[in-house]
Amino acid sequence: MRLDNPNLILLAGGFARCTPAWTKGPTGIDRCYKVYAPVAGAARIETDAGAHPVRPGRITFISGFRLRRQVCDRRLDVYWVHFVPESLYLRYLLDRLPPVLDRPRGAGDGTLEGMKEAARLFDAPRGRPREDAPPARVCRVQGFLLGLVARLLEGLDDAALRRFSPRYYRLKPALDYMQECARENPPLREIASQVHLAPNYFHRRFRALFGTTPYNYKHTVRLDAARRHLASTDLSVKEVADRTGYENPLYFSRVFAGALGVSPTAFRALHQGAGLEADPRAAGAPTVGRGPGKAVQETRRDAGGRGERANPPSSAPLRGSPDIPRRQP
Repeated sequence: MRLDNPNLILLAGGFARCTPAWTKGPTGIDRCYKVYAPVAGAARIETDAGAHPVRPGRITFISGFRLRRQVCDRRLDVYWVHFVPESLYLRYLLDRLPPVLDRPRGAGDGTLEGMKEAARLFDAPRGRPREDAPPARVCRVQGFLLGLVARLLEGLDDAALRRFSPRYYRLKPALDYMQECARENPPLREIASQVHLAPNYFHRRFRALFGTTPYNYKHTVRLDAARRHLASTDLSVKEVADRTGYENPLYFSRVFAGALGVSPTAFRALHQGAGLEADPRAAGAPTVGRGPGKAVQETRRDAGGRGERANPPSSAPLRGSPDIPRRQP
């Protein structure tokens, strides 16, 4: 198997002392993957697969895309990180996992130390990535988180992965092109030409493999970049729209809200700790905010001439091929 880009986009993280105010349903900031390392107290994560305890002595992986509710009855002290992978392949694999997985933290295994170092990458109390983080620390945290992900993925079906991989790598040059040129929003025919396929045939193969369209995947790439800017910079919404290829900031805000359930301004406020009850050590824990808004419905014309429903252009894992089964929780 050829190597793919393993980089993780770190959206937020830190240390939080959560109270019952942490209890909420899903919001836009939950559309990511999460790693929690509790050190005191307890909480509960409710997903489409049931309820799962969050407790000290464990390291917990959560797919926020499948979150129904998070509950803290009294108190939870936790080191935490939110991320999304850059690689579509890695997103696809993570989506094959159960929505919550936890593992025991062994004494001296470095897990808690890794989470503490990850917390230092983020600005307290807002929990956004620090601009002055030492490159060596960033590399260590990336390696630590990828090690956790690797252990989670070991349970997937190797035979199914071997069947999926050739079809993925056949289309990968087009995926790379969409990532590299996301701001320019290339037309479908230009994307399909990267893999020497007719636009309509490429569209069918892409959708059959990933369960989404090239048009929506382009929005996923651009909205991931927007989330990173909103979470880690003080750029205005207009500047974020411009940097991610949306000429009209009002349209950008509408697409963002349709995909994530909150406006760009509300997303930033959630990441900066609005409504959180925490002590001064807390580095922007998951916050209390509004539930997902109603998705905006709008049909746009792809630059390659294909009509698509633009909303909600999901930044969720791209579901589709059933070849890689999920393990049962």
